Amino acid sequence: MKIVVEYSAQVKKAAGVGKEEFEVNEGSSLQELVKQVAENHAASLKSILFPNSDELHPSILLFVSNQQVLWEEPFTLEPHHVVTILSPISGG
Repeated sequence: MKIVVEYSAQVKKAAGVGKEEFEVNEGSSLQELVKQVAENHAASLKSILFPNSDELHPSILLFVSNQQVLWEEPFTLEPHHVVTILSPISGG
């Protein structure tokens, strides 16, 4: 099934695109998809998402069809879900 992934802020810059589609197996989890995203891009994106381990950096926010999902909570994706990965905007 196809899942649209949108990026914003630092994540968008590191990915080099604002949005793309990923093909995942039915029953795939959000966590599996985010790891796939990190593996499919340059090291700069992986270092933002997973700087030290398989645990998502605590400042990264995940949304599925505009609803926030916590990394620690298993979440099964469904066809036509839109996943947004963003980092908080900082500065003044």
